[in-house]
Amino acid sequence: MKKKLMVIPLILFLLLFGFSFYKYHSIHKFNANAVKKNIDFLSNSDFKGRLGGTLENEEAARYIQAQFEAENLKKFNSNYYYQVFKTNYPKKVTGTPYLKVIDNTNTLVKTYTYGKDFKEDLLSFKQNHPILYKNFSFSESKYYIKVHSGNNIYVFYCPEKDNLSFRSSFDGNSPYSLFVSTTEQTLNELKNYLKNGYIVDCFIPYENSETNLKNIVGYIKGKSSKNPIVISAHFDHVGEDLNGNIYHGALDNASGVSFIIEMSKFLKSLGTPDRDIIFAAFNGEEFGLKGSEAFVNKYLSSIKTASEFNFDMVGSKTPLCIMGAKKDSANTDLIRETADICSNDNVPFNYLFENASDHSPFRDNKISALTFCDNDTSRIHTPSDTASHISTAAIDTCFEVASKEIINKAYASNPFILYNKEITLFSLCGFILSSLITIVFILKKTK
Repeated sequence: MKKKLMVIPLILFLLLFGFSFYKYHSIHKFNANAVKKNIDFLSNSDFKGRLGGTLENEEAARYIQAQFEAENLKKFNSNYYYQVFKTNYPKKVTGTPYLKVIDNTNTLVKTYTYGKDFKEDLLSFKQNHPILYKNFSFSESKYYIKVHSGNNIYVFYCPEKDNLSFRSSFDGNSPYSLFVSTTEQTLNELKNYLKNGYIVDCFIPYENSETNLKNIVGYIKGKSSKNPIVISAHFDHVGEDLNGNIYHGALDNASGVSFIIEMSKFLKSLGTPDRDIIFAAFNGEEFGLKGSEAFVNKYLSSIKTASEFNFDMVGSKTPLCIMGAKKDSANTDLIRETADICSNDNVPFNYLFENASDHSPFRDNKISALTFCDNDTSRIHTPSDTASHISTAAIDTCFEVASKEIINKAYASNPFILYNKEITLFSLCGFILSSLITIVFILKKTK
């Protein structure tokens, strides 16, 4: 009888180990190298910086959609993986950029070189051809000239260290008509020319125009559609300049969208979650968070009790940054929970409270949301933001933190997901110990 009783825990531990081991091996292992591979693909020169409104942006959207389809995510928008929305964008038009100075006899005094002395900033192109002469006023500082001409405001400014490579996000609602970055020498010369009655003639071949953009959205169906989880990242960037220099946008934000593609594979392999998990690749972030704003506005009734985890710039060798909105604090629930994971796991992190990424439209509507960010601004919005600078170790760190919080919310009732590794080790140890006890008992009985 004792012998039979001793076999019972042996069988139970064996069954528990077998099930947990099977579960462990059926789970897709999050692969930072696969993330890096997608970053490299989406930030390569063929996509020309993924500027919203371009063919290359549309091709990036199709690629992301194909990844969601391959993972058998459900279509979120009826029969489609995409949500279409209208927005303004900077449309490239025919012509060559120039900045020149003419005197009142129509004689050319000075011609500046594009890319060396001046360059467009992407902020606004409400007017792309200012001719500044007599009927204007301007204010100045050491680093800028602000010119008022009729209903238009033109800004010429000198960036830090005369670095003309930085390109701002576009703002279709900007009160300004045109931004032009210049070297310090060019700016000082323009001040003198304007003060002395010369004509300053500038042309930048872009214009504000309207286009349709696509968000790409899929989801994993949960046991309940209440309190869904939204996992998001934007995939657009700022394109290429008029010399053909490509702003690759590897860290910002091929990294984030590549991260959520890999995260979808991991979470899909865990089985049915308690709540729907929505994966949203937002467009138009570089135009003022237009994609996430359109998403929240359309689906507010079904996501108002959601938890949103956004990923923007993941993969730089800096401490992980937990970004909330301006009105948030370290005591905001979702931020505090995530910070506790970092503290418990000895993960260096810091806070940032800005409406500077796609968590902002969610927070504006009182939806729990945060952005995971490696806040390295040394290369972003420049041609040097390439995949060669991406750190897979930083990607792994972000996953270790974010996945714990997401799993906790999505699979809280399933210990085989929350504690799979621990259960596997426990059952293995229990099986080995039970086996040893049984062997010792049998050996004693045979003596």
